[in-house]
Amino acid sequence: MKTIELDKTDVFHCPASFGTLSQKQVNKLFTDGRRASGFLEIQLEEWYDGLEFKDGKGYDHINKNIPGQLYDAKCFTPRGANFSPSVMLGAGRSVDKQKLWEHATDMIYIFCDIVSFPEVRIIFKKGSDLTHYTRGAIPFGDRDVLFG
Repeated sequence: MKTIELDKTDVFHCPASFGTLSQKQVNKLFTDGRRASGFLEIQLEEWYDGLEFKDGKGYDHINKNIPGQLYDAKCFTPRGANFSPSVMLGAGRSVDKQKLWEHATDMIYIFCDIVSFPEVRIIFKKGSDLTHYTRGAIPFGDRDVLFG
């Protein structure tokens, strides 16, 4: 089990299978954050000491070793990553920048790079360190910047 360290990229190999689907088919499915996120939210508990999945309103994890610290897991996909609260995402919704930054300031985001699944890269980032992404989204072109 790893200790949570901000701004440090960890790499995991995360093989997955399902029924008679080929490995190629399963890997492609897991490059979609809608599919991978539920599995990763629970897997993160196994990979990181103190992390506990809670699925709270506006966050996904707490840290049993740091009371009050909230974590929000986000998948980085071929479309980049969006760290806006889910109530601001989807058709007909818009990002309220004031509420975004009220939410993000004290949050620690867990970015899960699933682009090359089954290789999964993880990095923990303070929300306050992401202010240059004013719309709450990180473009795919910044993938190597984010994960170093």
